[in-house]
Amino acid sequence: MPVVKMVMAKVIEAPAIVYRDGYYYLFVSVGSCCRGVDSTYTIRFGRATQITGPYLDQNGVNMMNDGGSILDAGNTVWIGPSGQDLFGTGNIVRHAYDANDNGTPKLLISDLNWQNGWPKY
Repeated sequence: MPVVKMVMAKVIEAPAIVYRDGYYYLFVSVGSCCRGVDSTYTIRFGRATQITGPYLDQNGVNMMNDGGSILDAGNTVWIGPSGQDLFGTGNIVRHAYDANDNGTPKLLISDLNWQNGWPKY
């Protein structure tokens, strides 16, 4: 009987676009999802002068070529942040798995700040 090996592909999903000060900002979830505290999702972003792109990260790398500056990679408590959406350009909502609660998914809401034309917490 042949051995079947399953490979988890890197997922890119949950796009959200906002316009601010002459740029369109694209936010996406990248990584592996739906594994609780073993999830590897991060929230990445890039910006473009046209809504159709190209979207470049802070280093000038096109998001279509594995670019994307990391906005949120989680931490020891909040694992795999993803599924983001924005309320205007001042708030971001996303979910993450709570390592202190057996990986239960929780909703996180944060202010989104801007520095030198780039988003940050």
